[in-house]
Amino acid sequence: MTNTYLPYYKFFKDPLLIKAELIYALQESRDRCLHHSTKFLSELMITLKSIPPYFEFENENNEFIRFELEPAFTNLEDYLVYFKARAYFDLEDYPSCAHIAKHTNNSKSMFLHYMARYLSMHNECIYERTNLFDSFKPVNMRAYMELLDELLILNVYRSEDDSDEESEEESQSQETSDIDTVNQKHSVQQLEDDSTPKGRRCSRRPRSLRIEKASSNTLGKKNKITKRNIITKKVKVTTLAAQSENNMSAGDYKEARIKREDPYLLWLTAVMLKRIDRSDEAIDLLVRSLQIQPCFWGAWIELATLVKDLHMLDALNLRLNESKENHWMHLLFIAHMYVDFQITDRAVNIYNDILKLGHTVFQDWTYIQAQFAIAHHNKREIAHAIVSFKTVMEMDPFRIDNLDLLSNLMYVCTSTDELVVLSKYVASIDRYRQETLCVLGNMYSLKCDHAKSVLYFKKAVRINPFNVTAWTLLGHEYIEMKNSYAAIISYRQALKINIRDYRAWYGLGQIYELVKLPNYALFYFTHARDLRPRDYRMLVSLGEMFERADRIFESMACLYKSLFYDTDGTILLKLAKFYDKYGDTGNELAREHFNMMNKRALKTGIKNRTTIELNLILSKIYLYLGHHYMDLHCCDRAISFAEKCRDLWKDTETNNCQSSILNKVLEHVDALLAEIEIRAGSDCSLASTSNTLKARRFLFGL
Repeated sequence: MTNTYLPYYKFFKDPLLIKAELIYALQESRDRCLHHSTKFLSELMITLKSIPPYFEFENENNEFIRFELEPAFTNLEDYLVYFKARAYFDLEDYPSCAHIAKHTNNSKSMFLHYMARYLSMHNECIYERTNLFDSFKPVNMRAYMELLDELLILNVYRSEDDSDEESEEESQSQETSDIDTVNQKHSVQQLEDDSTPKGRRCSRRPRSLRIEKASSNTLGKKNKITKRNIITKKVKVTTLAAQSENNMSAGDYKEARIKREDPYLLWLTAVMLKRIDRSDEAIDLLVRSLQIQPCFWGAWIELATLVKDLHMLDALNLRLNESKENHWMHLLFIAHMYVDFQITDRAVNIYNDILKLGHTVFQDWTYIQAQFAIAHHNKREIAHAIVSFKTVMEMDPFRIDNLDLLSNLMYVCTSTDELVVLSKYVASIDRYRQETLCVLGNMYSLKCDHAKSVLYFKKAVRINPFNVTAWTLLGHEYIEMKNSYAAIISYRQALKINIRDYRAWYGLGQIYELVKLPNYALFYFTHARDLRPRDYRMLVSLGEMFERADRIFESMACLYKSLFYDTDGTILLKLAKFYDKYGDTGNELAREHFNMMNKRALKTGIKNRTTIELNLILSKIYLYLGHHYMDLHCCDRAISFAEKCRDLWKDTETNNCQSSILNKVLEHVDALLAEIEIRAGSDCSLASTSNTLKARRFLFGL
């Protein structure tokens, strides 16, 4: 892993460039009221507080890099309009904000205009929903599509008007020549008065995409558009495309187009496209946004919600790294995706390498410590996860992000007192945060007050309808209340938001298992198993559903796969049913068929093992079942399993090294038979001897 991502770690080793980029990205996010991105970048900036903010330096390749602030406003009018619109935006008076910033060309004011219109529709959708389970679609779809069309024309269609140019070439030839005449009189400074956002230079564009000095081939100033009329924009964009195509090559045109793009408007367009299930277009726009501004964390998170599988992630990584820059934020995105995909080992390795190979200041970054806690949570390493979450709380006492996951762990451990303390702690910070409501819901659920628990989870999803954890926990509570219909809808809402949420898939499987629809449950358990292949609970549930569908071979294969995670013999007892039903039958043909199927299922469930290793696993199963039936006073059945274990090794060829294994197995068989004889002579009432305990310790050395 270290060799694969080695080009990324150089940024963490010497974080001067990271801090220089953060200054610009933080200013851009703050000025556009993107609070979550601002929070993330500010947290990292605080971590790098001991790193001096150098703005001119040479890197290890002797490349001179200079960062300079660019004035955000070119005149007093833009300045006053922006701050008035910003004041309305902060007051959540979105219609007023959109109206004030309607006729400006400043990039920040333009973003506030479009963002205010979008949030106004978003809030309307939240407030107008009478039924919590209604589809979360815009109430006024016509206004929503009009806004989306404006954004698409501003960000997409203007760069794809070659076909329009051909169809309108004759009618616009005179207008094109007039624009060419005007174009020769304008300088590059006037380029930034374009109808697209101006006065913006992003933090880390590739050198080939940065704005150069004035040249004869640069685009001229377009006529200022004072009304956001779709038809008017379309004509002017087409005209500009026509005249610019005559003056520059295809490569230069693409470069100039990228210079004019605003990454934040591209992100907003992608968010709106995602809401109406146009995911492929949203991904394209997010990639373009991140190529311009790779420090925009909100775009990375939005992109993460659109990645469905590892193949898609690999293809996306290739697109994001076309420029071969190996941006450090891309590495954080990859690790974040590994945590999402439950590939926690890879994620933990990346975070450990950042801490080992990077600067020591990253040891105090709460984000990485929180990701460690989430990784332990996903691996069901409950003790380590709780310690990691408490470490994050010590580093930042008022950071309650992800503490709903900590409450899940306390719920699983039935730590009622600790969960009550945690709920009081988060409620004292902010009682109306969605994480706080989830913690309170878990606390009441552990106290078996499911009605009150449902109330808090409903509040959480009303505050944020895209909270996957709240929807999933709400489904769990409805199962406890025997409300299967509401539970199914809750789980389906969670899957609409995040199709990779294994808890929702598993919950749906449990519901269909309860209503005795094993084929439906099999479908959902299979998806849960694909998302969590190492979670024995998924394999056991899948094995039980295969058994109900009379697919014995697949059932045993699933149980054998989960055998390595069996710490208390539960899975071995499930296997005992098959041995009792088919292995001890009086029909010799059925018994032989079961033995063949059993070995084939063992090879399928436990791959890349030799015959000796498979026989050793079967021996341990037989020995365990022998001890189990001896404890149940079924001495005859216990003896039969001991003899099966002995017969398993009769025709097996072993070398010197394997002979010791065989001798150890036979020693345990003799100990089992001796224990059975002792118990049979005393009416099977003696307690377990030291040999029995020794044998039980041997069983779980799989």
